[in-house]
Amino acid sequence: MDRADFRMPDEPSRTSSATLAVLGPRALRLPLSGWLLRLARGSEGRPALEVHSGAGLIDVSVVSTLCVSPLRGARRGGGTAAPWSLAWGQLPTGADVVEVSFRGWRRSRCVQAVTLADAYWVAEVDGHFRSVTCSAGAGRVTTRVAREARRREG
Repeated sequence: MDRADFRMPDEPSRTSSATLAVLGPRALRLPLSGWLLRLARGSEGRPALEVHSGAGLIDVSVVSTLCVSPLRGARRGGGTAAPWSLAWGQLPTGADVVEVSFRGWRRSRCVQAVTLADAYWVAEVDGHFRSVTCSAGAGRVTTRVAREARRREG
């Protein structure tokens, strides 16, 4: 299993109407939020995922087989002009597909996440949602979608 590069489809993302912007073999710009995902090396050469927002580094996840929660985080932002919601996590052992369900006040949206480097996943949709449920393999996790942190000045 090659975990060195992002494996991206040649077609538009199933998580949004826009195409994901691959910035190189180890970087990906999300189309709606503008957030940046970078693949890095963690301890013992294990793949690591860095999640960057406009406010800075939000999360770092290093591949682990111990106590893996498939859902690492979820955020929403964009104000009223172009609202978006996203979630990301680590693929559990034996899972290769992640189904993500965003739920809001009056609607819900189910998508299949994009897999990154055979180790991580991300799902981004237009609109503000309150919670997200991630189903991967036998696991199912739900969490609240937090508001995006404010951008740093300077």
